[in-house]
Amino acid sequence: MIAIALSCEPDLIIADEPTTSLDVTIQAQILDLMQTLTRDRNMALLLITHNLGVVARYVERINIMYAGRIIEHGASTDIFEKPSHPYTVGLLNSIPRIDRDTRSSLEPIPGHPPDLARLPIGCHFAERCRNAFDRCMSEYPRTVQVETRHTATCWVADEIYSNHAEQPAHV
Repeated sequence: MIAIALSCEPDLIIADEPTTSLDVTIQAQILDLMQTLTRDRNMALLLITHNLGVVARYVERINIMYAGRIIEHGASTDIFEKPSHPYTVGLLNSIPRIDRDTRSSLEPIPGHPPDLARLPIGCHFAERCRNAFDRCMSEYPRTVQVETRHTATCWVADEIYSNHAEQPAHV
């Protein structure tokens, strides 16, 4: 698939879950190859994945999506160090990490994703959000710029960002 994608010398390669079902060693080899090829050929790579480990290692900028919309965007270091949307915080808290106490359990995101055919009026994440308040249920939130190139679509993004900015990084 990589050879086919490169054959017409594109400016952009869109890789949707390119390492799904591959063993970790092969995943790393494929991603290293894609990174080298895109750099050497001066191409952009759009990597679509659920694997935050892959994201942390291979990407410069991240778009976090929920219910088909980008809800947080920024440099990967900013997103991992200072997440500003409750969904992003939930994703990061649900990842097993070596630096956590082994007796502590992972924090799953409560509830279920919304039905995409019948999205709620307000924030699509509100029913699962620990920070939700009345406005979240009735009005879709504005996008807030929390840093120069870091945005989040949440009524309390500034507050969440400030809370993480005061804490030491945990990438």
